[in-house]
Amino acid sequence: MTKKIIFRADGNATTGLGHLYRLFALVEMYKKDYDFVFITKKTSILNIIPSAYKTKLIPESISIEQEPGWLVSLFNYNEYIIIADGYQFISTYQRQIKEKGFKLIYIDDLAKEHMFADVVINHSPHAQENHFSKERYTKLALGTKYALLRPLFLKEAKQNKTIQTIDSAFVCFGGADSLNLTQKAVEAILQIPNFKKIHVVLGGAYCHKEIFNFEETYSNKLTIYRNLTEDELIKVMKKCNFAVAPASTILYELSCIKMPVLSGYYVENQKNIYRVLAEKKAIIDGGDFSNYTILDFKQKIKSILQHNNLDLFSANQHELFNGNSKTHFLRLLNKLNISFRKAIAKDVTTVFNWSNDELVRKNSYNSNPIEFEDHKKWFSKKIINKNTLFLIALINNNPAGIVRFDIKKEHSVVGILISKSYRGQKLAREFLIESSKTYFKKHKVPILAYIKKENKASVKVFENSGYTYFKDEMIKEISSFVYKLEKNHVKG
Repeated sequence: MTKKIIFRADGNATTGLGHLYRLFALVEMYKKDYDFVFITKKTSILNIIPSAYKTKLIPESISIEQEPGWLVSLFNYNEYIIIADGYQFISTYQRQIKEKGFKLIYIDDLAKEHMFADVVINHSPHAQENHFSKERYTKLALGTKYALLRPLFLKEAKQNKTIQTIDSAFVCFGGADSLNLTQKAVEAILQIPNFKKIHVVLGGAYCHKEIFNFEETYSNKLTIYRNLTEDELIKVMKKCNFAVAPASTILYELSCIKMPVLSGYYVENQKNIYRVLAEKKAIIDGGDFSNYTILDFKQKIKSILQHNNLDLFSANQHELFNGNSKTHFLRLLNKLNISFRKAIAKDVTTVFNWSNDELVRKNSYNSNPIEFEDHKKWFSKKIINKNTLFLIALINNNPAGIVRFDIKKEHSVVGILISKSYRGQKLAREFLIESSKTYFKKHKVPILAYIKKENKASVKVFENSGYTYFKDEMIKEISSFVYKLEKNHVKG
């Protein structure tokens, strides 16, 4: 069955908008491959949800305790995967969702709950496996390689940037900015002559009025923006060579654009991100922003102007945010949607095209291009041979590769191929593990894998899939390793 996604988050002036925006980033990564629905409470600030998203509102009468039952009454648990972001999705909620039959991906900040989700994402650079209490089946996706960033920011993260001078500032304190740190930072920057331009981005839940008086007074210097699209926000950031922002999603976005950022924290979930980015010298450490005065901002910013190596921050930001998040996130979701079917006659052309791929031929013992007529004869025999288990690997019901077992008296020989469309997601391990479970349901003899010694990547994949070194062997005059998998060594 083809899977769809339920994206679940809330956001308003009290809770802030970060949970919504992080899920927007995931929607953009997944929407080409998965249909979805975005679900939120009626109390959320709804006008920030893109109009193109199919959205469903949770009735006010439905409590968080009742929500899992409400979801299963409307959505088939076999058809939908839930991705949830919010502090309200505690252990009891996760357990209920799993008991209803859903697959669950949970986006976490605090590592305080016992996790029942299938996958837990925590994109703090501080997050480590030993911080989490979890079920045995729960997989962790930790660190900035899982940064929840929108596609255009990921594209920018791949670019290099140098900073020669500081004269244009970007200021943003998130959706609500209940402490009105925006105004304090702006007042401080206005008192520093080095800055010729100040660009201020206000969140959808920002409700203070005083900042607009400054815009009127300093119209030639200060510009205020609201409700920017992703593209518009990037254009504003790129006008700047310095920023003031908290250690939240906006800091990750600024790190993709690359510039010195005075950053700190004022709520609990920002502390760990702040500490590690400060340690790695990817930001200027501002510490606890919650009690900052205008003078505090002014003194800190003036000290930054004396820094003699501004490019250090850009280089360190690039180390943490290299723009590859989408590949990592696709792998996370695709791993939950792997299935297999036996190859059939109509697969002949697809398998031919995969097999003639340049990389596949390079790693094969016969590296010559394959003729289609020869392939047709070989393929027709293989799919009806009782001593061949020829599996098509599926990702969300789409053909993604092959795992083939040629079964002999004392052992079988495995071969694996991944479609170019799914390469880079490190799915080979999952294909090998899951296909071996299918194989051992009917067959008892161990599986052998023949690998060219020069193909170190394949060696690592097979080792990570439970295969162990068996012997060296020459195959067609090529030095090779032989790896073996016994039934009792199949990974869970």
